[in-house]
Amino acid sequence: MRFGAPAHFWLLLLLPLLAVFFVWAVFSKRRALARFAHHTMVPRLVDHHGAAWQYGRYLLLVGGVGFLILALTGPQFGARTEVSKRRGIDVMVVLDVSRSMLAADVKPSRLERAKHQIAELLDQLDGDRVGLVLFAGHAFVQCPLTVDYGALQMFLDLADTGTVPVQGTAVADAIGLAARCLPESEAHDQAIVIFTDGENHLGDPAGAAREAAARGIRIFAVGVGSPGGELVPDLKTGGYHQDEEGNYVKSRLDEETLRQVARAGEGAYFHSTLGGGEVGQLRDQLNQLDQREFGAARFTRYEERFQWCLLPALLCFLAEALLPDGRQRRGEWRGRFA
Repeated sequence: MRFGAPAHFWLLLLLPLLAVFFVWAVFSKRRALARFAHHTMVPRLVDHHGAAWQYGRYLLLVGGVGFLILALTGPQFGARTEVSKRRGIDVMVVLDVSRSMLAADVKPSRLERAKHQIAELLDQLDGDRVGLVLFAGHAFVQCPLTVDYGALQMFLDLADTGTVPVQGTAVADAIGLAARCLPESEAHDQAIVIFTDGENHLGDPAGAAREAAARGIRIFAVGVGSPGGELVPDLKTGGYHQDEEGNYVKSRLDEETLRQVARAGEGAYFHSTLGGGEVGQLRDQLNQLDQREFGAARFTRYEERFQWCLLPALLCFLAEALLPDGRQRRGEWRGRFA
């Protein structure tokens, strides 16, 4: 026999205090009656049982509380061994942290919108392994595949445009690195989800997506920004970023590039919106992938037996409530006023 919440045994220390309180209550009542009338008149004036009767009622209350505390400790008796199997898919989330993601054509910024939607996606995943790759001028693994979504969320919160010192947008490099983070698999149970504004300065993103698709990896792209674009803030000067000729740099969402990447990766393209409905659509697409078994865990499940203590507690309280406070004395008073 074991207990699921043994810390509640400390509550048993309340029982002596409760018993002392009830004893004090009995003596206080007797002293009050003694001040009210002579002890020979009290039985005729007050319909009540003796001290033993009161102690019996209080004993029921103390017993009920004791059984209730034992029920709170979670007694467990009997056990069975069960095997839990975990199934799911592998998803590498790729996030663009280049300077252009600071543009505020979507509020509060492209980067913050992307991080918010990644967090929404994590809330909708269940049992899938997820990793995180950040990229700008080059890519690196921020978090390998894990089922600890809390840890991944912590790494996601730390991501900003200063995480990658080399500026630029190397989408192809990011896809290649994310694909290398995924283990070899014959089943179609792997995906790469890219959150970016689509501006590419290095490599061939569509070619990298085709190479990943040849391994059975599906590529999904989420475009963050607006086709009209917005000026890129300069955090150092507090103004806007300028090129070498002094012209302000305006960043635009390149949806065509992202659509090409999605087609080459046999996936789909989604445009990030304020409502966020594309996150649910993305999750529906991921649900269509084959799931595989990641592993099995054997654990022991104990049978809960708190009912064995709860039932006596309820019976004690019920018995105490049904016991009368005083004695019926009809015979002594019958006909007195007839």
